[in-house]
Amino acid sequence: MLKRTFQSPLFNIVLILGLGIIMIGNYYSEHVPAWLKIDPMVLGIPILIMIAVIPLYNKRNPEDPIKPQIIPMEMREEDEGMQWLTFKATRKVYIFFALSIPVAIALTAYFHHIPYLPIILFIVMGVSQYLIYWFQMKRYS
Repeated sequence: MLKRTFQSPLFNIVLILGLGIIMIGNYYSEHVPAWLKIDPMVLGIPILIMIAVIPLYNKRNPEDPIKPQIIPMEMREEDEGMQWLTFKATRKVYIFFALSIPVAIALTAYFHHIPYLPIILFIVMGVSQYLIYWFQMKRYS
């Protein structure tokens, strides 16, 4: 279950949403309601617990360990078929970023009076990339 959690795009979506909300609440506290001010440890403690559990998981499951790596864990490229699916999914994400970055820059310039708008755009773009990737992979699996 731990490996599936780490490989799930939902884990990264929750992580991006949590980090974004915490950042907006802490750095723009005068512009947001009080309920949005969340202690960073609310997100940090569960992540530290999950990281601490990895050695225990690897000891119990030596045939299917969790390996720390730079490549995101959701990219499962075990064979040529999975490499093709990953190629298709990352291509769609690339197209999404090619179209959304100029729009995000224009929105940031136009709505410059909203100080936390760039963080919101980063959150939306980060969540969207994982959703695009996830739906593309689900389509063929």
